[in-house]
Amino acid sequence: GGASAGAARLARSGIPPAAQFNTGYARALGKAPLSPEECQFFTALAAYRLGAIQQGVLARAMAGNASSACALEAGALFRQSAARGWALASGAPGAVLVALGGEAGGGGGAHPLDLLPCSFSPKVRCLYDQLEAFVATRVLPAEAEAAAELAFNTQRGARWQPLQTAERLKREARELGLWNAWLSPELGRLAAKVCGGNAPGLGLSTLEYAPLAELTGRSGLLAPEALNCSAPDTGNMELLIRFGNFEQQTRWLAPLLAGNIRSCYAMTEPDVASSDASGVALSIEKAKGPGGEAGYRLHGRKWWVSGAGDPRCRLCLVLGRMVDRGQVGAHGVHSVLLVPMESAGLTVVRPLTVFGYDDAPHGHCEMRFADVWVPASAMLLGEGRGFEMAQARLGPGRVHHCMRALGLAERCLEAMCRRAKTRSVFGGLLADKASVHDAIAFSRAELDSARLLTLSAAHCMDRFGNRTAAQQIALIKLAAPLAACAVIDRAMQLWGGAGVSQDTELAYAYAAARTLRLADGPDAVHARTVARAELLKARL
Repeated sequence: GGASAGAARLARSGIPPAAQFNTGYARALGKAPLSPEECQFFTALAAYRLGAIQQGVLARAMAGNASSACALEAGALFRQSAARGWALASGAPGAVLVALGGEAGGGGGAHPLDLLPCSFSPKVRCLYDQLEAFVATRVLPAEAEAAAELAFNTQRGARWQPLQTAERLKREARELGLWNAWLSPELGRLAAKVCGGNAPGLGLSTLEYAPLAELTGRSGLLAPEALNCSAPDTGNMELLIRFGNFEQQTRWLAPLLAGNIRSCYAMTEPDVASSDASGVALSIEKAKGPGGEAGYRLHGRKWWVSGAGDPRCRLCLVLGRMVDRGQVGAHGVHSVLLVPMESAGLTVVRPLTVFGYDDAPHGHCEMRFADVWVPASAMLLGEGRGFEMAQARLGPGRVHHCMRALGLAERCLEAMCRRAKTRSVFGGLLADKASVHDAIAFSRAELDSARLLTLSAAHCMDRFGNRTAAQQIALIKLAAPLAACAVIDRAMQLWGGAGVSQDTELAYAYAAARTLRLADGPDAVHARTVARAELLKARL
C-alpha cells in the first residue's frame, strides 16, 4: 500500500530503509545496531525535533521574515511530523518500519532472505541477522586492525604469526552461537562421537547455510575463520567425519572442530595437470618404519597448498599414487594419508604469491616430501580410495566458495555505486553517465543470476545428493567466479588508479576472485562437465 510505495520512492532517491540505515550507521560507528526499542525511541525523537524545526519555520513565515517562498507550506507540516512522532513513541517497536515506509515486503525494506525464491525458517532468519550484524560491526571494522597487526608482525620478523585480531573474532563468534555454522545436520550427527555426544554446528542444510556463507565473503580473510568455516579446514573436516576412524577423528577432527589447530590439503603438483586428479604423481609406497612397524613412504612435490604457512597448521592431507597399484592416470591407485606437519622429510619450501599477495599468515605454499614416513594408521579410508574422496570433498564446499565470492562481489558493487555517486567528471557525476548505468545494471543481473544458480545447486545437493547435482555444481563453479570477476573489474574501472592500488579493497578482491577460476578447477573443466551432461540428454 502507501508504505510500500513510500519505501520504493525513498529507494529510488537513494535513501535506505530504516533497517539498512540502522545497520549502516552502526557499521560507521563500529558499534552494534540499535535494538528495535532503541531505534523506535530515537526515530520518534527525531520526528519531534523535525516538528519543532518546522513550527519555527512556520512562525517566521507568518511574521513575514521567511527566507523561502515555500516556507509557509513547509512549516505547516509540523503537525504531520508530530503525529508521526507520537505514532512511533506509542506503537510497537516494529512500527518504526511501517512509519518510515519500510515494512517487510515493501520494496527496499524487504528482508534479504525474502527476496530469494525459497523459504527460510525463523531460525535461519535470526542467524542471518546475527551474522549480518557481526560482520558489519565486528569483522569489517577489524580489517584495518588486522592489517596493522600483520604489518607490525612483519616489521619484527614474525609475518606468519597468527593474528590476535582473528582469535578475538573467533571468541566473539563462538559466544554469539555462530561457531561451525557450515556443518550439516548429517555431519553434525556423525561428528558427535568426538564432541561428548553433542552434535556440533547449527544444524543447517547446504541451502540454509548458503546465504550465511555469502555474508562471510564480505571479509574473506577474517569472517570465515571467525566462524571456523574457512577452507581448507571445512573440506578436511568433512573427510575426517565421513571416512576417518575413531582414532583419526580423536587426534585430528576434535581439535579442528574446536578451532585449536588448522590443516591443509596437498593435491596440486607443479609437474602435472592437477585439474585431472587421476594424474597426481606423488609416490606412496609401503615401507617399514624405524622399529619395523608397517607404514608408507611419500616422495614428491606439491604446491598451492593453502594454509601450510600457518604455524597452527598441524595436519596435511596428502593425495598420492600407490606405486604398487598401477600407472599414473589409472583409477583406484590413489590414496590419502594423514601426515603431521612436523614429519621428518616434510619441508615447506616457500610461500607462493597470488598477483603479489602472499595471504600471510595463511599462505599458499610449495611443499617437498623427501621420503616422508608415516605409520599404516595414517591411511584414510583405505588404499586406492583417494580419488573417491577427492570427489566427495568437492561437494558443499563448492557452494561455500561460490557464495563467498558473491558476497565479496556485492561489497565491490557497493563500492562501485559509492564512487558513481561521489565522483564528478566532465561536468557531472559518474552516476549520471549511461555507461555507468550499464555497468551497475549488468553487475546486478550477473550477481543475482549466479546466486540463484548456486541456491539451485544447494537445493539439489540437499535433496538428491552430490552425484545427482554434479551438473549444477559444475555450473556454479563456472558462473559464480566469472560473475564476481566481471563485477570487481567494473568497480576497479570506476575507481581508476585507486581501484588497482592498496587504498581500496578492490585489487585484492580481484586477485581472490580470479584465483577461484583455477583453485576450484579451470573454467574449461567445468564447461566440459556441463556440456557432456547436456549432450547425454540431447536426442538425435
